[in-house]
Amino acid sequence: MAPLFNRTQIGYVLRESVAGFRRRKLTTGVTILIMGSALLVLALFSIITINIGALLERARTGIDVRVFLDDSMSDTDASALHRHLAGLPGVKRVDYVSKEAALAEFRRELGDQTELLDALEENPLPASFHVILTDAALASGSQRNVAEDIRRWPGVAEVAFSEEWSRLLDRWQNVFATATLIVGLVVFVSAVFVISNTVKLTVASSARAVEIMKQVGATNAFIRTPFLFEGALEGLLGGLLAMAVLIVAHEILRPQIGGLIFFAPGQIAGFVVFCVGLGLVGSWAALHKYLRL
Repeated sequence: MAPLFNRTQIGYVLRESVAGFRRRKLTTGVTILIMGSALLVLALFSIITINIGALLERARTGIDVRVFLDDSMSDTDASALHRHLAGLPGVKRVDYVSKEAALAEFRRELGDQTELLDALEENPLPASFHVILTDAALASGSQRNVAEDIRRWPGVAEVAFSEEWSRLLDRWQNVFATATLIVGLVVFVSAVFVISNTVKLTVASSARAVEIMKQVGATNAFIRTPFLFEGALEGLLGGLLAMAVLIVAHEILRPQIGGLIFFAPGQIAGFVVFCVGLGLVGSWAALHKYLRL
């Protein structure tokens, strides 16, 4: 199969792509600024989404399950329950807290008011198991399933966990996921629309040249390729501009906002590649009018 372009044509395409930037400095500069602004909004939304998601996950890490034992439970039954708890799906670790350890912890929490416990004739606190769940179990909200399983075990007096807090987090996570999908789609479509129409500025300024090349027999692929290169370069520069603004803003805000999450190097590279793709798509869509594809 014959190559799409010969060596001379490839040289012309590359020279024309660079020359287009020189001939249309103002138009190209405006295009890059507008693209960078649209991409900045998209990247900023992504950062906000990542940080809110991480905040919800951190809020879940404080949820654990406390299994309080009946005083009548024997050591043998307690050991069997310990093994059962450790084998449950989603359980990371199980710690046994004796009655004495529970009272000692309660005394530490009371601090200067420990004399309130001196009037007690016996230890009123039950022994318990502290069940710590895996991150996956916390994310899926399966602590409720773990608690229901434990409640059926003989000798278990009570199973306590932050059920209302867990339900609230589940509700907020569902709301956040829905809002992320809707707002993200709107932002993405808006960015594509802005970029596509902005690239049309570049193509419109060369409409006469496109018509002349069509009249002398140039193929659509030959005419389109320099503009695609130019659109990709504009997307690259717009993406780098948006990311540079975000990096500077992150460095300024990081001392004031602890725990702020930023893009990883791989995510930054992926975003820039994505911007190049948007520039290509925008150029292709803008040329449709002039090439009558």
